[in-house]
Amino acid sequence: MTDPYWNHNVQHHPAVLAAVPDGCRTALDAGCGDGLLARKLAARSASVTGVDRSPEMIELARGHAGVPGNVTYLEADYLADGALPESAYDSSARSPWCTTRRSRRRSPASPGSPRPAVVW
Repeated sequence: MTDPYWNHNVQHHPAVLAAVPDGCRTALDAGCGDGLLARKLAARSASVTGVDRSPEMIELARGHAGVPGNVTYLEADYLADGALPESAYDSSARSPWCTTRRSRRRSPASPGSPRPAVVW
């Protein structure tokens, strides 16, 4: 997939994609924004959830013409209790903008995942 634009996050996408374990069943893109990384993750995982607390960004992500069928976008605060099932993802990615002390206490990645979280 050719990147339609460049920013600080996009430059790290190749490293994030390379860190997704082979045979990944479920991937999470926390703070997915317009969904670019989630769409890329779709080629490396059977199912991808992109989550963002901005309704405008989720609307933009859902409205993109090239959303693969294995990608779901969810408007939610991924740090909120109950927003996402705990231990449901083989791989998760989030940008430093989403990294807080609270987010390090709770991981949506499955226990024993080879590479449960990628933070760039």
